[in-house]
Amino acid sequence: MNRPYIIFEVTPRCNNNCLYCYNVWKENKKYPRGELRLASIKVLFKKLLAEIKPKFIILSGGEPLLHPDIFNIVNLLYGLGNKVGLATNGTLLDEEKVRRLTKDGVKYFEISLDTTYPKTYFQLSGNNQLEKVRQAILAVKKFRIPLTASFTITKSNHTDIADVVDLCFAFSVDSIALNRFVPGGAGIKNIETLQISRRELEDTLRIANHKNAQDNIQVNITIPIEPCEVDHKKYPHLKFGTCGCGKDKWVIDPLGNLRTCEQNPEILGNLFDKNFNELSNLDEVKTFRQKNAKPICDQCQSYINCGGGCRFIK
Repeated sequence: MNRPYIIFEVTPRCNNNCLYCYNVWKENKKYPRGELRLASIKVLFKKLLAEIKPKFIILSGGEPLLHPDIFNIVNLLYGLGNKVGLATNGTLLDEEKVRRLTKDGVKYFEISLDTTYPKTYFQLSGNNQLEKVRQAILAVKKFRIPLTASFTITKSNHTDIADVVDLCFAFSVDSIALNRFVPGGAGIKNIETLQISRRELEDTLRIANHKNAQDNIQVNITIPIEPCEVDHKKYPHLKFGTCGCGKDKWVIDPLGNLRTCEQNPEILGNLFDKNFNELSNLDEVKTFRQKNAKPICDQCQSYINCGGGCRFIK
């Protein structure tokens, strides 16, 4: 069995209200709410790690820094032998918290940076704290910790990509994750405001490719774009990713439920009650992996480069 990596959504709470937020509980009132405290998280991960040894664990949310036990959670997971990362909107992250988190075991940060313009940032996030995000990036790089800036491509901000790449280069950010908007969670009701056209997507890729050639900063396309949809060869300075959800990547929600993907509201089961190996081999996982697959995918030599694309973009 391949060693997967785990996204652990430690809390559903967030201080932002992003129009594109993919969290499955945003629009699904039936999705179970709540969050585990440290003692339960310890039980959960000791049980999980008896079965598998993840490549690494990324703590996300909601906003993970809102969890009252976040520092102890990091220390616990690191002490159990895990590589730990933290994905945050950055507005609550300052130099002292970076110091504590890195001391407790965080080896990687991902910070959302969708624009360099306060007005656009407020429009997308409902928060006017863009300057705090900039300062958080500088705080992380002061400690020389690997940092990825995450940029979600929407109709509201796709023209900002050049400025974002320039800022990332100036701030010594290690890489940029470009995520095209996927209609899920809160994004479903905002799809007309956010959905980009094929032309807008390719314009964004073209600018990112050009800027990367100049600035030599790694740009990863982390929501898969199939080569049958967009010719990857036109963008040699971008690294196109594949869909590993339900195979190489798994999500654990704030209550210990296992899912195949952050975008997928379907709960496979609770890891307190079931084993990971049992849940990860359910028929539902196979069905998910085949979702939206085109007949040509089975014969396509480029399938390894996209994994059939995102299951939630039709």
